Amino acid sequence: MDFGFAAIDITPPPGEELTGYGYYLNRRATGAADPIMARALALSDGDTRAVVVQLDLLALDPHWVSAMRARVERKLGLPGDCLMLHCTHTHSGPAARVTFGCGRPSEHFMHALGKHILQITQAALADLKPAGSVDSFDVDFPEGFAHNRVGGTDLDTRVRGLNIVIPGARPILVVNYACHPVTLGVNREYSADYPGALIRELNAYGCRAIFLTGPCGDINPLANTVRVGPAAYETLGIYGRDLAACARSAVAESLPWEPGPLRVFSRAVSVMSDIPEPVQLEASLEELQAKLEDDPDNGLLRVDMEWHLKMLEDLGGEIAEEEARAEIQGFVFGNAAVVALSAETFTALGQIIRDAAPEHNVLAAATSNGVIGYIADRRDVDLKGYASLAACKLYGMALPLPGAGEAWASEGAALLAETIEGK
Repeated sequence: MDFGFAAIDITPPPGEELTGYGYYLNRRATGAADPIMARALALSDGDTRAVVVQLDLLALDPHWVSAMRARVERKLGLPGDCLMLHCTHTHSGPAARVTFGCGRPSEHFMHALGKHILQITQAALADLKPAGSVDSFDVDFPEGFAHNRVGGTDLDTRVRGLNIVIPGARPILVVNYACHPVTLGVNREYSADYPGALIRELNAYGCRAIFLTGPCGDINPLANTVRVGPAAYETLGIYGRDLAACARSAVAESLPWEPGPLRVFSRAVSVMSDIPEPVQLEASLEELQAKLEDDPDNGLLRVDMEWHLKMLEDLGGEIAEEEARAEIQGFVFGNAAVVALSAETFTALGQIIRDAAPEHNVLAAATSNGVIGYIADRRDVDLKGYASLAACKLYGMALPLPGAGEAWASEGAALLAETIEGK
């Protein structure tokens, strides 16, 4: 099987709005603490080609991703479902998707981003070379820097990945770990957060590297145990060093990858949602407008109003049903798989998908492609937690019903299993 790699700096000039925290902070970047990068891994079995693009961004808009895939297919001949766009979900990157109260992208940045993605996809495909060997690893990292931030007990302490050795070239290391990249808190400089520190550490050891953020909607770094940020910038270096050490030691004990055909799947899967009636929305909107007259600087009320307006807009025709879908995409190659989830997902939902392929090393990459919003587990929905209520409204997403996340992930698990079986 052939693999290719490419990386480019996509850091914009100062002035772009940083995204990930609210509300209406107008958090404009004054500079860069470290680079915002795009990295790409190309795969080919001779018949099928696919590319994973890793971006140091929070999230992308579903409609923008559809247009980007069409552009790549038109220019490079790569089918849309063979392009995976993964955001590491740093909260210190330039906005690339509208989130109410938490950042809006500029036209200039999105135009440049489209050119960068086209460029890096083409470069990775041009770099395809036969692998001399591929090793697969899945190790425990119990002393890692993640904790459950919503009072639950779920915590994925595994570090998963691949070590791809190509004769005459630096090895490519793919690392997958689940923890929110919010180490720096509400800063005003571009930063890739701990994923960037990890890759710089691996680069220093002579590896090319790509990082995939796992399902971590309920997981934060330990530095944020009491509150989200700000940790010292040095903390990023500690997290990156420790995670890199874990990955490098895992490579030494890894198992040979079993080759096989490259298979691709992609489906927009419905998320069972509570879509309110227009009459309800209009009545609630009147109440919100009255409250805002008395408290015009209340960010939560402003987000709620924008969400109500979005819901009213989406109720036209079939828009509401279409907007309540989140893509699940996967590349299966031998006994390894990368599964992209188009949402901020909870730990338990990622595990449902991995359980469908116990003999495979499944790298689950959350906040990939066109991110619909948050998809939490039943516990959070029942409790009306932040992820299932306030966070959904930030994304302009219809509120999920109890069990919606589990049903969505189960359909993804079935897709993965069918693909492995060759159906």
